[in-house]
Amino acid sequence: MNIKTTIVFDEILTSDELDKRIVVAVGGSRSGKTFNILIYWIYRLLREENKTLSIVRKTLPSLKNSVLKDLEEVLEMFGVYNPTHWHKQEGYFQLGTNRINWFSVDEPQKLRGSKRDYLYCNEANELNIEDWNQLIFRTTDKVILDLNPSELSCWVYDLEERDDCYYFKTTWRDNPFVDKNIIKELESLKDKDENLYRIYSLGERGIPTTLVFNKFNTIDHIPPQAKLLGRGMDWGYNDPTTLVEVYIDGDTIYLKELLYSRGLTMPDILHKLNELNIDRTDTIWCDSANPQNIEELRRNKFNAKPVNKRSILHGIDLMRRHHIFITNNSTNTIYEFGSYKWKTDKNGALLDTPADDFNHSIDAARYVLESELNKRTGKITIV
Repeated sequence: MNIKTTIVFDEILTSDELDKRIVVAVGGSRSGKTFNILIYWIYRLLREENKTLSIVRKTLPSLKNSVLKDLEEVLEMFGVYNPTHWHKQEGYFQLGTNRINWFSVDEPQKLRGSKRDYLYCNEANELNIEDWNQLIFRTTDKVILDLNPSELSCWVYDLEERDDCYYFKTTWRDNPFVDKNIIKELESLKDKDENLYRIYSLGERGIPTTLVFNKFNTIDHIPPQAKLLGRGMDWGYNDPTTLVEVYIDGDTIYLKELLYSRGLTMPDILHKLNELNIDRTDTIWCDSANPQNIEELRRNKFNAKPVNKRSILHGIDLMRRHHIFITNNSTNTIYEFGSYKWKTDKNGALLDTPADDFNHSIDAARYVLESELNKRTGKITIV
């Protein structure tokens, strides 16, 4: 049998030789961590009997859309996949006398359930320390964790200090099978956001900086080749109500501030929109927290839609993956980008949560990207 592996597989074998119970595989995107970890587990289980491996991630949809797809492919590579042994509803695959089960940490009855021999935590930095404790206390043998070092601080990093931990880092440079277009996308991050480049291309933790956006530029006019991606609106009264146009050209986005004003009632907002004379057939992506305002816009023939919100970090990540240009007359938006910061704890350490301030135009732009970007332009998939 000829199975192609990368250095990730070799590193885990080395951990076995050194008798290390815990393996932490840190690395950038497309380093082959997940796939080679699964190769290791199947390689091991095929030589053993009556063992149980648990594969765990934060949420079940994430687990199904990533690890389980790779698991099925690896089983087929080894010639041991049998669909009748794949018990989807119960959440396990029967591999001879061994069992591979999977569950998410938001299933508390499974998190605090029976013991296992082996444990694999995918994207372990999504778990909290209590999740980890519940899992490790019920695991008798080998444990492997993988992660992109996207958090500035995380309990996983502390495991490196344990005597029984084997800690290694890989990047796409360690994966000879990675597609050249993915390499191009990852390397392009260098000119867009230094922290994202460090995390996803170099596999390093980001440089602590209080600013959420540490690189953006200004421009006099939107270039003619840039296409309107959409308009975003964030509601306010004491805070400003904002309307921002987002244009896109390849991996560059352009922002143009159309409205940034406090103390506006709904009639005021409608008056402002009429003054702007925007095409009413174009979509305005609105903060879904105020459905009555959205309905009011619709009754006035504007194509207003509620944004299907994901996490703020997801939207920030989408924005930071692009070169960002803001028109010079968008003075409030420029000020926000220069003022939007990460929260800090009582000791001044940066947290992975942005402060809820100087973010009104930013939120409006984020709504557009979250709603339009995936279906029109795509993005790098981080695994």
